[in-house]
Amino acid sequence: MPHKKHLVGSLLPVVGIGASAGGLEALEAFCSNLPPHSGFAFIVVSHQQPGHLSLLPDLLANFTKIPVTAAEDGMMLKKDHIFVCPPGKNLALFHRRIYLMETANHEPMHLPIDFFLHSLAEDVKEMSVGIILSGTGKDGTLGLKAIKGASGMAMVQDPETAKFDGMPNSAIAMSDVDFVLPAEEMGQQLLQYIEAPCFNNFQKLEPAEMLAATEPLQKIFILLRNRTGHDLSAYKPTTVNRRISRRMNIHQIKTMDSYVQFLQENPVEIDKLFKELLINVTNFFRDEPAFTALKEIALPKLFEDKPDNYEMRVWVPGCSTGEEAYSLAILLKEYNETHGKTYSFQIFATDLDESSIIQAREGIYPNGIDTDVSPERLARYFEQENNQYRIAKEIRDTVIFATQNLLQDPPFTRIDLISCRNLLIYLDGELQKKIVPHFHYTLKPGGLLFLGTSESIGNFDHLFSIIDKKSKIYQRKYIQAGLPISKPRLLPTSAKNISSMEQESHKLASQPGQIARQIEKLLLERYTPVCIIINENGKIIYIHGHTGNYLEPAQGQPNWNIIEMAREGLLVPLATSLRKAQKKGDMEIINNGIRVKTNNGFETIDLKLVRILEPEALQDLFLVSFHPHHKDSDSLADEQTTSSILINKNDKEQLAHELLSTKKSLRETIEELETSNEELKSTNEELQSTNEELQSSNEELETSKEEMQSLNEELNTINSELQTKVDALSKINDDMQNLLNSTNIATIFLDNNLKIRRFTKSAINIVHLINSDIGRPLGDLASSLKYDHLIDDAKAVLQTLIYKDAEVQSTTGVWYLLRILPYRTAENMIDGLVITFIDIDRLKKAEQAALDASIASAIVNTVSNPLLVLDENFSIITANPAFHKAFNPSHEDLTGQSFFTINESAWNSEQLRSHLNETLNNNTPFDAFNYTYKCSVIGKKHLTLNGRLLQQSSTNARRILLAIEDVERDKL
Repeated sequence: MPHKKHLVGSLLPVVGIGASAGGLEALEAFCSNLPPHSGFAFIVVSHQQPGHLSLLPDLLANFTKIPVTAAEDGMMLKKDHIFVCPPGKNLALFHRRIYLMETANHEPMHLPIDFFLHSLAEDVKEMSVGIILSGTGKDGTLGLKAIKGASGMAMVQDPETAKFDGMPNSAIAMSDVDFVLPAEEMGQQLLQYIEAPCFNNFQKLEPAEMLAATEPLQKIFILLRNRTGHDLSAYKPTTVNRRISRRMNIHQIKTMDSYVQFLQENPVEIDKLFKELLINVTNFFRDEPAFTALKEIALPKLFEDKPDNYEMRVWVPGCSTGEEAYSLAILLKEYNETHGKTYSFQIFATDLDESSIIQAREGIYPNGIDTDVSPERLARYFEQENNQYRIAKEIRDTVIFATQNLLQDPPFTRIDLISCRNLLIYLDGELQKKIVPHFHYTLKPGGLLFLGTSESIGNFDHLFSIIDKKSKIYQRKYIQAGLPISKPRLLPTSAKNISSMEQESHKLASQPGQIARQIEKLLLERYTPVCIIINENGKIIYIHGHTGNYLEPAQGQPNWNIIEMAREGLLVPLATSLRKAQKKGDMEIINNGIRVKTNNGFETIDLKLVRILEPEALQDLFLVSFHPHHKDSDSLADEQTTSSILINKNDKEQLAHELLSTKKSLRETIEELETSNEELKSTNEELQSTNEELQSSNEELETSKEEMQSLNEELNTINSELQTKVDALSKINDDMQNLLNSTNIATIFLDNNLKIRRFTKSAINIVHLINSDIGRPLGDLASSLKYDHLIDDAKAVLQTLIYKDAEVQSTTGVWYLLRILPYRTAENMIDGLVITFIDIDRLKKAEQAALDASIASAIVNTVSNPLLVLDENFSIITANPAFHKAFNPSHEDLTGQSFFTINESAWNSEQLRSHLNETLNNNTPFDAFNYTYKCSVIGKKHLTLNGRLLQQSSTNARRILLAIEDVERDKL
């Protein structure tokens, strides 16, 4: 076991990348954002002309640190390496080794991406990842489908980010893609995918280990059943766990319990899991040697005793998207033409997945099918349109598609050929043992069973003989076998039926004593011999008297059904009577002269079956009574013949007559049985015919539905386009509105009649506008402007088409720059005016402040007394010329210097500091503060200082104005 786990763990996950037109930009974006140590090997396949010298490896090497190599024959894949397929080659993988194949000459279209992705899916299986980037056409679509069928992961570039969206859109439409992302985001998603715990765990688990989490797995089956109505618990555990683990890996969910919770919160994930468990993987003429064996070996044996006008019936369960059904139709058509026959054939193709059935009905397939279908068949049975193939009408009309659950719904009957290929391999052994006998019942004697190469009939060689062992073609043996009683149903056919059965059972079993008393009362009210009360299904409810001569328990598990317990001779008339009572609603049915085999021989009785109408508790039940048979009963049937015999003949003749009457009764009974048998056969044929008619009607309804859906889709497309345009216009309108509001510029849009068309919120503060004012003339509205020429200016601009600027003031004192411009459309037509009001109030105030500052500066500079302006730290902001003259004869730059450190710290005084702090903190001015100034350069001076606080409203900064007077100079 450790060796095995090591081997599995060493397997290398491989990413296959397909790109075409516009793919270089996408590859550059992909490689630029690719982690250097992701753990994957990457292979790039693109559309390039054969013989062309590819520069792609060198170009990609410029955008990533991962080594980029041109692929060569026999090259082994390496982790964290990028391999580029050379032009004109088909790249295949075998045991994770690269092999380059030449393009086949008969291929009408070279599809290297599909070829490679198919090979990737077959070789790497669930550890494969397929990526489709920008490109035209549909190459890669079928390859992605193959990867999904192998439990791999599929990723497609977002068509909106692709330069050419043909390949991405085709892949998204035809495949169940896991991720649709821009190319630059794919690398991170790959990293999350490989780092998820489930990526390696489900590869290493043995079946027993995979079933360890039985409880959450059963919960998943319950969620699937509740959502879809289908029970998938009979699928093989390995298949189920691999698919569930893949979905957990995609969502980075670590435990099964967490995934159960995720399913409950996201019903759409249940649909995706259900679709993935169905494994819709197929193609035309899959395993072509098997189809050849069917055509050349099996069909001649099937038709060897059939008339020329024979109608062949074919059933294809699990048809997926229809390729196999159409392949059989083509094969049968070719058989007719080859052997000159006129056999007609009807193919019934069914599947559980309704979306696959819808796709099959359309009969449209991508160009990639030319790898499976020969050019001759493509030309003969397909029509090419819009880079895809449509199945020809003559083939399409021979196939009826319908949704059907093979495990629950009744099978078809009178079938000549069943083609059930690669479906049984996904079901467990017990279910296969139930389905194979159903196929035997469905087929006509000598009919063919066509299975997949990995499937077999198991131990049912007594039901089928082998025609071709390698191709798995079997023929039904000529033995009688009815429809098995144990139908392979995992779910009840109808919840309604179950509910009614449960109610009936509850009704009869909830109060058994009361039911018994009602029956005893009923029997006392009428004379009754030995009798039994049964329901419409034949279940015994009550027994009166000794019934041992008429009924006996059947072998096996106890069964309280009167039909199963009836003795020889009683079963047929009893079943016929019950059926007549159910179908025709007869109140009383009498069967005379029934010979019943008892323990001591035979006993002739009369059987009476009566429908009970009252009391209400016993309604719809039946009273079955057994009466001794009397001679008078028979003589009444032929009164004229027997009356003379009873009078004139002796006892011997009477006995002979009784024997004759008994034979007559027996003959009538046989005739009734034969009639009943014929009726049953006729009814069976009618039911089969009705079933086919219903299926045909259903097909027509489905076709009508498809046409209606097509019309609806066209309307939805048009509506979607219109909605997209509306959304775009709405988005543009929102952007415009937010742009206008964010500028805080009041704007008013006017039409040619100067009526309001639109306005911004800021305009409400200038012109008194409300939403209902749209459409009103601007001149009718009041404004807060001290400007009376607005309307005249607007008319002038509309007439001259010359814009107008003016500075206006509102009644609140706010200044605006008024600008009136013509409104020009995209066609350069004038369609009104645009009036804007730009708030320039701060600019006007700043201009005034600058003017005031200039005046103040001029005043300060002309004052003869020294003046200083100090900041909050007592640093000098400015000094007037008088101060420089008196205290700074060297004209040193004092700006920014501390007032207390200049002039040899001559101003550093505690009292002066105290006055300045008081002024700064408490706005307390000081006057006539006497101060003695001492400096070695200037000398000693007696000064008077005056201080005031300057408050700047714009910055809230505090400044001190200090005025200095020289006392001695003033005395002079």
